[in-house]
Amino acid sequence: MNDFNVFIDDLPLWSAPFGLKLLDTLIFKKNINVLDIGCGEGFPLIEIAARFGGTSRFFGLEPLASPLERLVFKKQAYHLPTVHPVQGLAETLPFDDQCFHLIVSNNGVNNVRDLNQTLTECQRVIKPRGQMVIAMNTRHTMKEFYALFETILVKESLGTAVEKMKDQIRQKRLPRKELVVLLNAAGFRIHQILDDAFTLKFTDGTTLFNHYLIRHFFLNGWKQLVDSNKINTVFDQIETRLNNRATKKGHIRLTIPYRIIDCRAK
Repeated sequence: MNDFNVFIDDLPLWSAPFGLKLLDTLIFKKNINVLDIGCGEGFPLIEIAARFGGTSRFFGLEPLASPLERLVFKKQAYHLPTVHPVQGLAETLPFDDQCFHLIVSNNGVNNVRDLNQTLTECQRVIKPRGQMVIAMNTRHTMKEFYALFETILVKESLGTAVEKMKDQIRQKRLPRKELVVLLNAAGFRIHQILDDAFTLKFTDGTTLFNHYLIRHFFLNGWKQLVDSNKINTVFDQIETRLNNRATKKGHIRLTIPYRIIDCRAK
């Protein structure tokens, strides 16, 4: 039986716009070692391996075991023996010095616990003049939601939660200038920075909160910002206002701006 009769890729649409832009920036070479930090279930690692061919080796680093199990399945289904899943942390990369020609990260590096240490480790394992390409969403991600979130928090006299929200955004989505400073300090030279955006539409707020992406990757983090006795009050109001907005406009829209940072190791 043909492999594609039994296997369908499960690439999340959230990851795709970032990853496609990232792929366009890569310098294609043979006989190189490639590292994908925060590879998850294999995007863009699988695609890079398929495009770069069998002369190179491709390592996917992921802290969780379950996504790597899926990655193993994919590499076998796509006949990509040069793909090597590795469980580990970006802050302590389990690789020798100067062993990679190319490092990529699609919304991975910006979610580590210690970005400074991660970039130091990237500098350690990359070869001189090696390429590193990072894709990440920016601090204006879902600005429509966050503006409403802040409005409701202020209405409920939850000023501390507003500050927590701003800190949460800042920790995961550093401003461009600060990120450039960190990269330069770690020993990387910026080659180019590409900014782009896409949108997510939903029929209403109820649908938004039930969507798998929001439910699994955002909603719990938002709720943790609010006192437990206020969670239902705050999010019921947000949902109602989003539903009212959708009634007037026919849908609600969230903007997802993102950034591709193409670097070279000094």
